[in-house]
Amino acid sequence: MRLLRTRVTSLELKSPPRGLTPVPHGVGMVAIAEMRWMPLAEYRALYRIVGEAHHWTSRLIDDERLRREIHDRDTRIFVMTVDGRKAGWFELDIRRVTDEVRIVHFGVLPDYRGYGLAHVMLSRAIASAFAGGPKRVTIETNTLDHPAALALYQKHGFRPYALRDVQTPAIESVREPLRAHS
Repeated sequence: MRLLRTRVTSLELKSPPRGLTPVPHGVGMVAIAEMRWMPLAEYRALYRIVGEAHHWTSRLIDDERLRREIHDRDTRIFVMTVDGRKAGWFELDIRRVTDEVRIVHFGVLPDYRGYGLAHVMLSRAIASAFAGGPKRVTIETNTLDHPAALALYQKHGFRPYALRDVQTPAIESVREPLRAHS
């Protein structure tokens, strides 16, 4: 197994935004809805579509572990659709003991990038995260993620609070491009 070195930036936001980013004109009908008890196959498809190019591996686990992770009472998954087709998703981890919400995964599917939808979805992720009144919302990105990720998070008010270097397994076999099913 080949390991890749990456620098992880941990960011935090300590106050909710004043409003939501509007949906750009001409994009289509955008909806973002929570998906309780998302089927494992559907979750894996979204995870791979967004994460494979960036060597995301934390959710490449067996069914039982994945079920425990994503169906936990403190995990909330939201899916963005455009004209009824999946266009992105984010996952929140509600840490009630530490009064923190972590945006665990955040990604716009490749076919929907470049339309301003990441800003729309991130503003909804932040609002959803602050809905329970935590003291802070956190997110991480690394140098293997989309090159615009760090700037996007900072534009929405996140500030870095830690850096660390890590090694992550490389995803060696990039298959045919995956498509999300509607």
